[in-house]
Amino acid sequence: MKKLIKFIYIFFIIGLESLGNMSAVTAVLEDNLMKKNKLVTQEDIIDAVSMSRLGPGAVTANAVAFLGNKIAGFWGGFFATFFYTLGPLIIIISISCCIENLLQYQFIASALKGSLVCIGVMLIKSTISMGKVVLINKFTIYIFIMSLILSIFLNISSIYIILIALILRNNKNCDKKFIAAILMGN
Repeated sequence: MKKLIKFIYIFFIIGLESLGNMSAVTAVLEDNLMKKNKLVTQEDIIDAVSMSRLGPGAVTANAVAFLGNKIAGFWGGFFATFFYTLGPLIIIISISCCIENLLQYQFIASALKGSLVCIGVMLIKSTISMGKVVLINKFTIYIFIMSLILSIFLNISSIYIILIALILRNNKNCDKKFIAAILMGN
């Protein structure tokens, strides 16, 4: 019972800390699941982020479900997703009830603008952390740079970049680091 309560608490806190933002959730997952509780590895987080972007639905919820399933099977995925989404849901409902009244206070408006900086820092931190694991050879570095250029300068969708890269790779057993390098560039 203690393990279940701790599991629920961890994913509830992950939801509260990241508020459903993918750039924030990667760093929060690393911190809570890998570093503090040692429930998953860096590879597991990369797998979760990579695979969740390929499927339909909310990317962050998919990543959390993937990791919950990895840790505790089907029910782990179910409870991880439920309690991950519960925290942000409570916050969003609370804020939506009184947002107009709150925004008239300058410090609240400033805090909301300041949170954008925190999200940017978390995105950079998680990208660097994933890059250390994924960008291990010239090929993955090249794929990362090309996908970054295609998505930024030519505004090509990630799906098309992945399809092009898979065709170029011409290998049915495409490894996870290859897909992760593509997704990091987008």
